[in-house]
Amino acid sequence: MSAPIRYTIIPARPEAHLYRVTCTVSDPEPSGQSFALPAWIPGSYLIRDFARHVVSIRAHGRGGPVALEKLDKHTWRAASVAGPLTVGCEVYAWDLSVRGAHLDASHGFFNGACVFLRALGREGAPCELEIRRPPGARGSPSSCPPARWGAS
Repeated sequence: MSAPIRYTIIPARPEAHLYRVTCTVSDPEPSGQSFALPAWIPGSYLIRDFARHVVSIRAHGRGGPVALEKLDKHTWRAASVAGPLTVGCEVYAWDLSVRGAHLDASHGFFNGACVFLRALGREGAPCELEIRRPPGARGSPSSCPPARWGAS
């Protein structure tokens, strides 16, 4: 079984409606790992273009920043790296429908399809998800234990 893909989502700036989302692949494609967001989701047969909500995106590996190339309107490819690769993005969340994501000072929700980058070629890998509280939020713990799902 392959190593799990690790996702973290943080309601980083609720007042600006921004989630910070990371995706870490421990063994990226040697020629460069590609990532994508869907253009549509089952049950909603219109083009949704979730990538248009990505405000910023960057990648890093053990040695520091890694170049990202935008291949089309919803796909990016990271340069080749040895070891783990993490891609992080900020996603604007102001969609009150069940198809999208919403975040403000009172609450937040998201449909995973519109916020979690898919590591192309790794669709069958198990995944872990960590959901963190907004910075400065009261209460403990500061995050939920990782959830696991995927291939067994």
